[in-house]
Amino acid sequence: MPKERRVYPKNPIHLPAGVDIHEWVQTKKEQYPNRLRVYDLDSNSYKIQYFRRELTSIGSFISCAAYLRQTNTKSIEMLEMISNVNHADYHKSMIPRGGELGPMNERERTEILLPCIEEFLTPPQTKE
Repeated sequence: MPKERRVYPKNPIHLPAGVDIHEWVQTKKEQYPNRLRVYDLDSNSYKIQYFRRELTSIGSFISCAAYLRQTNTKSIEMLEMISNVNHADYHKSMIPRGGELGPMNERERTEILLPCIEEFLTPPQTKE
């Protein structure tokens, strides 16, 4: 997929009032303690990798990754989104071992990548 199709279509993502990217990422780490990997890139950006809980019909996990960048005090952008379908066990941090990076086409973007990103963006209600 071209780079411009690997950008979150609902950018910018508005942060809760009074919350910056660092506090927002920390909340996400607490929301998904076993299924989120976070890499601090610089003072206002992160790379994240999120693992969906559900397995695919062939027994593999779906993960998605993206760069998060704070654009102003009230919002962030999600860029360079990719998905990975693999047999890794996220409990063992075996990421990524093989698998398919994507999306490779619009169908995979719609059926695999965007649902993974939307699940990650779900506001915290209870810890999983």
